[in-house]
Amino acid sequence: MKSDAAGTALLAGDGGDALPDAPRKILVAEDELLLARSLAGDLNELGFEVLGPAPNGQQAIELARKDRPDLALLDVRMPIMDGLAAAEVLYHELKVPIIILSAYSDPSYIQAGVRVGVFGYILKPVSHDDLRVTVAVSWNRFLHHQRMANEVDELKNRLEQRKLIERAKGLLMKHLSLSEEDAMRTLQRKARDARKPMVDVARTIIETHAAADPKPDKPGGK
Repeated sequence: MKSDAAGTALLAGDGGDALPDAPRKILVAEDELLLARSLAGDLNELGFEVLGPAPNGQQAIELARKDRPDLALLDVRMPIMDGLAAAEVLYHELKVPIIILSAYSDPSYIQAGVRVGVFGYILKPVSHDDLRVTVAVSWNRFLHHQRMANEVDELKNRLEQRKLIERAKGLLMKHLSLSEEDAMRTLQRKARDARKPMVDVARTIIETHAAADPKPDKPGGK
């Protein structure tokens, strides 16, 4: 039965795609065949679609590139490419959050995992409840991380827009002999008349000024 896996959108990812409130498709990479089948079966029972299982990190990456999962469950020790190496590619290239699966509670794995998009860590043997809880907690950590990253990006964007508006306002003050207040009113009026955001009008003013009054080449320049 498909239960909690299909949720409503909370926030947008890098490509503008909406992130669901729970993962729908989970990639499994585990070189122990019986365990891989057990994990896939448990995830199916929990309502998730399973991609794989893949026997090594390289095949996990290939599967993810063809059919992008929401989350990946990777064994640390696998042939050809281990879980942490695969995690780095999956997270930084595809923005797929990772849960690491291991028989060892090695602190070095945890420390390395933080740098490559690992949001959960689960020890073997894996119980049905352990898997359910770890998936839920890891996904919520990932959503929180994305929300914080989006807020930082939004603040940076607003700051850049503010800089453009202030620069355009300064140009109007200088070339039209306007006060700061009148320059801002002029920007607002132009934006209103053009039915455009004020930052777009500011950018046009800056570009027009640069084209009309290019800076002289540096000595020795061509």
